[in-house]
Amino acid sequence: MKVLKLSAQGLPQSWISLEEAVLHYAADEVRWEAGGEIAVFHGGHNAITGEQSVITVNSIIGTKGVPSINPFDLRPSLTNSKLFTRDRNVCAYCGVDHHETELTREHIIPFAQDGQDHWMNVVTACRLSPPKTSPVECVSEFRPRRRRTNRLSATRGHHQFSLRVRGRAR
Repeated sequence: MKVLKLSAQGLPQSWISLEEAVLHYAADEVRWEAGGEIAVFHGGHNAITGEQSVITVNSIIGTKGVPSINPFDLRPSLTNSKLFTRDRNVCAYCGVDHHETELTREHIIPFAQDGQDHWMNVVTACRLSPPKTSPVECVSEFRPRRRRTNRLSATRGHHQFSLRVRGRAR
């Protein structure tokens, strides 16, 4: 059984064994507890009072000290599934929404040109229609469309209504 160790601020640090949790309790490093009681450890008897030491371990503990892991320094691992989710299963080349089984990972700067396998150098591409151009060429050819705004007006009685339509003029 494992205990979730958090920093005092509540940032996840690691899963630790019950024995490691007991060491934190014994060293008075536990600032707060959450979750349920999962184990009780009985120690020796006090020579003066005769009282037995007991440590109750909860499933989640917040410990004193500086956190060893800063979650803002962590980067999620790159997997095809996570990449496809990021790109919403849309091919970077054809712009069509595909099922995950029809997609693949495409590198913007290929490995042959010292491209890296990280989040900023990969896009989702479909297997069905291989690209005729590289992603770099696609990006350089990209031109955002200007949105034109039209106004439609109507008069009813003495009230005037105005409707603004976005998109292409017809």
